[in-house]
Amino acid sequence: MSDRNLTPYMLAGGPILLMVAFFSWPQTSEIGTDATDILFAEDRMPLMVMLAIATIGIVVMFGGLYLLVQQMKKGAGEMHKQMLTIAGMCIIAALALFMAGFGGNVNAINAIDFEIDPDDDQAWENEADQAASVRASWDASNSGWAMMPVMWGMAMIIVGTTAFMMQKPSGIDYMWSLLMPVGLGFSLAPILNNPDYFDMIFPVTMLTHIVIGGLMIAGKITAPGSAGNPEVTE
Repeated sequence: MSDRNLTPYMLAGGPILLMVAFFSWPQTSEIGTDATDILFAEDRMPLMVMLAIATIGIVVMFGGLYLLVQQMKKGAGEMHKQMLTIAGMCIIAALALFMAGFGGNVNAINAIDFEIDPDDDQAWENEADQAASVRASWDASNSGWAMMPVMWGMAMIIVGTTAFMMQKPSGIDYMWSLLMPVGLGFSLAPILNNPDYFDMIFPVTMLTHIVIGGLMIAGKITAPGSAGNPEVTE
C-alpha cells in the first residue's frame, strides 16, 4: 500500500472537485455591482463551501501535476530536466495566484457580515463604504484568478512538449501531447476575455487531466522518463 503512486489519483480526483465547485458557483459573467450584489443576495455559506471544495481540488490537482514533473525528471536528460523545472515553477505560480484569488473572495464574502456603524472604527461607516470594499476585494481576487490559467496553461504546454521530446510517442502515448494544444487554449482564456470561451475550455482542460489520470490508473500510460517508460535517446 505504501508503494502506491498517488500522481494519477490526484490528477483525476482534483479536477472532479474543481468541476463540482465550478458548476455550483452562482456568479458567472457578472462584473462590478452585478457580481457583488449576488453575494449580498445569496446565502453565503454555500459559497464558502464551494470555495473550500475548489481549494482542495486545486491543491490535489496541482500536487498531482507537480508529482508528475518530479517523476518525469527521474529519467530525463539535462535539458528536459531544466524544462520540467520551469514547468514546476509555473505550477507553483498558478497555485499562488489561485490562493490570492481565494483570499480576495473570502475577504469579500466576510466583509458583508461586518456591521455598519459610523461611530465604530471596527465597522463600516455606511453601506457605500461596505460595497466599495467588497467590490475592491472581489475585483482583486478576479485579477489573481484571471492570471492563473496563463501559468497553468504554460505548465501544461511545457510538460506536453517535454513528454513528446523525451520519447517517441505511439498510440495512446499521444495523450501526453494533447497537453500542448489544451494548455495553449487554456492560457488564452484571460486574453480572449470571453465568458463563453472559458465555460468551454475549462471543462475540456479538466477532462484532459481526468483522462490522463484515469489512463495512468488503468496502466495504459506511464509518466515519460519514469522507470516503466524511460527517455528514448539516439
